[in-house]
Amino acid sequence: MRMINKITVGVVASALLLTGCGASGGSASKGAANSKDIASKIKAVTDDQLKGTTINLARFFGDCDDTTKNVTDISKATTECEAIQILTNKFVAENKWGIKVKRLGGATWHSFYDGLNAALASTDRPNVTVMHGANLPDYASRGLLLELDNSLGIDLADATDAAKDAIRYEGKNYAVPFDTHAIISHLNMDILEKAGLTNPDGTYDMPTSPEKFLADAEAVKSKTGKNFIDIALSKDPMGERLWMSLIWQQGEEFIDAKTKTVKVNSEASKTALKFMNELVKKGYTTPTHDYDASQQAFMKGESAIMYNGVWAVDQYTKEVPFHYETTNAPMLFSKKFTWANSHTWAIPVQANNDPVKYRAALEFVKFLYGHTGDWAVATGHMASTKTALTSDAYKNAPHRAQYFDTATKYAHMQPRLAKWPAIGDKIQEGIEATWLNNEPVDSALNNLQTDIEGMLK
Repeated sequence: MRMINKITVGVVASALLLTGCGASGGSASKGAANSKDIASKIKAVTDDQLKGTTINLARFFGDCDDTTKNVTDISKATTECEAIQILTNKFVAENKWGIKVKRLGGATWHSFYDGLNAALASTDRPNVTVMHGANLPDYASRGLLLELDNSLGIDLADATDAAKDAIRYEGKNYAVPFDTHAIISHLNMDILEKAGLTNPDGTYDMPTSPEKFLADAEAVKSKTGKNFIDIALSKDPMGERLWMSLIWQQGEEFIDAKTKTVKVNSEASKTALKFMNELVKKGYTTPTHDYDASQQAFMKGESAIMYNGVWAVDQYTKEVPFHYETTNAPMLFSKKFTWANSHTWAIPVQANNDPVKYRAALEFVKFLYGHTGDWAVATGHMASTKTALTSDAYKNAPHRAQYFDTATKYAHMQPRLAKWPAIGDKIQEGIEATWLNNEPVDSALNNLQTDIEGMLK
């Protein structure tokens, strides 16, 4: 996979040291501490100073230069890569200062953060970087991101609650939101109809209790021989996302980010994990499916429901050979929540704190935030603003209205912890062992409790 830049052995070593330094971020932290001074200097930059500035952009989403060269019409986008590149082209073509944006690379998200760590440990840092909301606290805690306070002209009054959560760490904003992406239910209506589960009008009501969910699963299995729900339960965080969502739906948090209280072995946690293992034991899902296998099975018509994100909506709409619809993720307990994350745009702290570069970067991220609706229509993601979500363009895009409640009410971010990426990996590893290696639920969760408590200390 392609990194965002060429990485030497020395830079990689520096990145590892940087990653391990926790919240005490050395010189980077000092830069963050002077954020008010930096903000005042950014606001003092004149239009003449800004003219012709070039900024570097680090992002994933892939490479698509051959299909987007000189294209500025976002309606021409057919992929995430094309959508973000066309928006970048549009900014470059239309901004009044002649700001240019040089892309450092188009790595996939799986390898992106390794490259970003290396770049931030060097003197050649990007001026703007894409960042998942769940990863942002790690970087903000180390003083690596510019604080974007309200004085810099970023109006978040229209942003959704989930979008605001994604850019915040310890009460401060370190990015601008671009989207919210959450897990929803992708439906094969042909299988559900064959199983006798659809209403007279052809719709399907998602079960609202574990008992009804299991009953529908048995109906699909006995009447069609198909999987009821496909979940990437092997080498993928989908299982972790379902487990977290089922805990939130019981009115609990498994980690309190403010108090650092861990409750991963609570009764709610056990109920969630036992339910997931019930799906496996009764043959209602395939535990060995990774993401690709899970998706291919659904697209081939082998499962009634696909547990996956909104990013797949447009692909399924175009490619599946059956009657396809969407709805909110399974909501099986008293509260309605589903796992969500966010793409955000952050401005890394620079060694020289050049206010002109910061101002140019700020204008670019403000432009992207202003086009959250265009991005959402083009990609299936959920827009970051209420205005965009209620626009005709968004509501009329395929299936968007079917998961509107997820965008506005149900999307739930992971704990805002600097160590969340590592904790998330540990959770995935721990709960996977229960259905892949027959680890007892109580034992797995007790081990996780001990491990995570240690990580947070």
